[in-house]
Amino acid sequence: MYRAIWRIKHNNKIYEPGDILTGLSDAQIKELLSMKAIEVQPSFNESEIQLEEVKIENGLTDEFAAFLNTLQAMKRPELLAYARKVNVEVDLKMKNTEICDLLLNDAKEKGVDIESLDDQSLKVFAAELGCDVSGEMNRDQLIVAIDAKLEEGNNE
Repeated sequence: MYRAIWRIKHNNKIYEPGDILTGLSDAQIKELLSMKAIEVQPSFNESEIQLEEVKIENGLTDEFAAFLNTLQAMKRPELLAYARKVNVEVDLKMKNTEICDLLLNDAKEKGVDIESLDDQSLKVFAAELGCDVSGEMNRDQLIVAIDAKLEEGNNE
């Protein structure tokens, strides 16, 4: 599997940073790798993700601490793509930590827009929330699992 690092148009489909590309020929893979437009995406294994301890003492709930950890795991192009999708204006001079804080504050006001997260970030967010994440889960299944976990947290 290959993950987009930058925005790529392939077969009349646009892939945002973090999206998984499919249907590439060997020549296309070689070309995109040489341009550093994509990277090899290892199959997802929950044990490979270094989960940070969710800290509640800093005033964040589990949901927002998990979201912050997810943002911090994202690369700059993924952060910028997410910000664009949730209509948050980002100064390109900002550091990644500043972008993360800006996106976290937006999520506190409007809620976390899980539909706008790329596939890898969805997996990280689900794992951060403590969802039972399998490498076989597709995007829709991850979203359902995250929604269920967030609803469970709201009912407590």
